[in-house]
Amino acid sequence: MCVLKRAFLYVSRKWQQSLILFLVLLVASTSALTGFAVLKASDTAAVNLRRQFGGTFKLEIDTGNSANYQKNAFTNDQYSASYYSGDFIEYDDIDEIMKVPGISEYSASCEGVANLKSGHGKYYDLVENEQNHYTSFNSFNPHTARIQGWTSPGQCPYFAGHFLELAQGELFTADGSGQAVISRELAELNHIQIGDELTLEINRDVVGFEIPVEKQLCAFEVTGIFDICGEQQINQFTLPRQMMQNWVFVDCRTLLSFMNGCAESLGEHIGYEEVTFSVDDPAEMDSVIRSIQEKDAINWDCFKITIDNTDYQSAEHALKSMDSGIRIMIFAIAAAGVGILVLLLGIWTKFRIHETGILLSVGRGKGEILAQRMVESLLIAGLAIAVSWACSGMAANRVGNRLLAQANAQIEEEAREETPVSAQSFDIAPVFSPPEVEELTVAPSADIFAPVCVLELLAVLFSVGLADLSIIKMKPKAILNKYE
Repeated sequence: MCVLKRAFLYVSRKWQQSLILFLVLLVASTSALTGFAVLKASDTAAVNLRRQFGGTFKLEIDTGNSANYQKNAFTNDQYSASYYSGDFIEYDDIDEIMKVPGISEYSASCEGVANLKSGHGKYYDLVENEQNHYTSFNSFNPHTARIQGWTSPGQCPYFAGHFLELAQGELFTADGSGQAVISRELAELNHIQIGDELTLEINRDVVGFEIPVEKQLCAFEVTGIFDICGEQQINQFTLPRQMMQNWVFVDCRTLLSFMNGCAESLGEHIGYEEVTFSVDDPAEMDSVIRSIQEKDAINWDCFKITIDNTDYQSAEHALKSMDSGIRIMIFAIAAAGVGILVLLLGIWTKFRIHETGILLSVGRGKGEILAQRMVESLLIAGLAIAVSWACSGMAANRVGNRLLAQANAQIEEEAREETPVSAQSFDIAPVFSPPEVEELTVAPSADIFAPVCVLELLAVLFSVGLADLSIIKMKPKAILNKYE
């Protein structure tokens, strides 16, 4: 009778013993497949988490370079003053940086004041400060509002932090041109509707010096109306232009062009002092910065790069903990599986000592006997591995997403603290919307299944050999005499 047939008959006859071994191997192989699948998916999870929290850097004027400053003409020995005479950041610089792979978007902003007028030339009124009872205080520049230019209002921390929320219309995007968003109170006071024209006027009354008439006006289309959801800190000394009801958000490209036109009429030129860029994966920040610094089109005598990678650095600890936890789990599964196999097979081998002696006495070689024991275990192991393929798919997806959720929660706890929201508490740094991240699907694939199969079969062979070693080394007569 061949070894394979004897092994099959023994496995079927000792079905209770075979079932126990099958369950042990099923748990071990399912756990191993799950661990390796989660470990493989952890790379995708790490990228997703890094992208979720992102990383940014600023291109800004290098204020530390004294060569970019000139002394004021009115400077004397007693008083010292200087002004910036270097380059400002232009859209050519922004476009050059956006060509670098790995950069997702940018945010630029500028700010000014202007009178608000209708398309027909009528001045719009501002919402008054009801806490101030002095008419002259509220009538100080009664039509001059604060104008904020943004690449997109969605990047403004007031909108991103839900201090301001869109009530009607839509927020303009980075592709928008000549668009504005105003408050509900300002719209109702002046009967402004979505689609109406809003004109900004900059003249001597606003800035204190003469500007050519043809440079004074810039028209915008009202595309959105917002509500104020937070509490402002307003007192009797707050000017109407300082109240958020009178703030106007416009696209920065149009606003900067308008303001620059006014400045150039006086022989001056203005641009952005800083622009913030968002990278897809903060782990690639260093390589992205190196690529940018190699560009000769950017005047590095006037500009510098400042990196903000704090969120990613906070996430790094959680990501490493998740990865090391998975590796420890796989090692523990392997060690426990081999230990249990050796223990079970060792116990069952003792019950087969007499059988071993008989086989040896009738001329069966030790190698043949050992081969039969290995084939018996391999038959059970093969079935267990096949069943574990289906079981590990469900387990891996659940375990992997649970680990990812725990890492995500840990990062949020370390990187973001809840703070009360107010008009004064916001940092003016832009807020980038998280990019679409790759969905985490954890499932054992063929490249995982194959090595796990090999490793488990080797573990089974090792366990069988270790369990039968002491018995196989004995002589047939010694076995029969000792265990007769």
